[in-house]
Amino acid sequence: MIRFDAVTKSFGGRKAVDDVSFAVEPGTVCALVGTSGSGKSTLLRMVNRLENPDSGRILFDGVDIAGLAPVELRRRIGYVIQSIGLFPHWTVARNIATVPRLLGWERGRVEARVSELLDLVGLEPEIHAQRYPDQLSGGQQQRVGVARALAADPELLLMDEPFGAVDPLTRRSLQESLAAIQKRTGTTVLLVTHDVEEAIRLGGTIAMLEHGRLVQAGAPAAVLAHPASEQVARFFGGPLLGLHLLQVLNVGERTDFSAAPAADGEPIPAGATLEEALARMIADGVAHLPVLDAANGRRGTLNLTDLVGR
Repeated sequence: MIRFDAVTKSFGGRKAVDDVSFAVEPGTVCALVGTSGSGKSTLLRMVNRLENPDSGRILFDGVDIAGLAPVELRRRIGYVIQSIGLFPHWTVARNIATVPRLLGWERGRVEARVSELLDLVGLEPEIHAQRYPDQLSGGQQQRVGVARALAADPELLLMDEPFGAVDPLTRRSLQESLAAIQKRTGTTVLLVTHDVEEAIRLGGTIAMLEHGRLVQAGAPAAVLAHPASEQVARFFGGPLLGLHLLQVLNVGERTDFSAAPAADGEPIPAGATLEEALARMIADGVAHLPVLDAANGRRGTLNLTDLVGR
């Protein structure tokens, strides 16, 4: 969906993005991570031409965006930022309808889309559609921002620290909602975040930048298991990196299904994460769990020692 080809951008003689090349596959979530000033937001803003590269190319669905009119390009891309940017004097419904109205959709279609999207982001249309932004909590405003970005069914969703201004509990809820929405819609998402947990939880791919350069890109499990450098390992937790790895490996990968289950109690699904399994073991005070692989009709046992790997 998006391909960066030797992209470079400088400000005042300093390279904010330096010769970056990688691709974001259609229907996936790619999390851009790195320390402050690493070039994440600049790279994101070049995708919808809020910034233009000094050199290199950005291809959108195989087409160089330099040859596309910015307005045409942005109508195909949803954009969500930390500050949300809702129009305070417009209702929730009108905020969500911004792009469809600009595109000339007829009224009935717009109203149906607004209701559909409010349902999608977990807000009841009959309660929230006619409210104003200052009548909503921060988490509700961010949900409206996501709904607005999805209103015209964009091919790509750009998100720049979208959940950075809300409390941890609300942030986790919003992350779960985004994951469910992305799974349902299949929208390609490019997400900038400084939150390692968020990148691991949401990213099908993680791309790490440092001083404007791409230092590693890959699936979360691959990045955590084989960090490209000590710098990458430190960013993802250093000595605690192994704990983050438990978030991306599932129980089925470490379960012995060859022998009869040796553990009693409610089985944990094979698709659960090793982190969930460890939490369950600690809560139950046990060193093994029964496992159910419902998709393949298999049962097995996960031992505490299996979490370490083999």
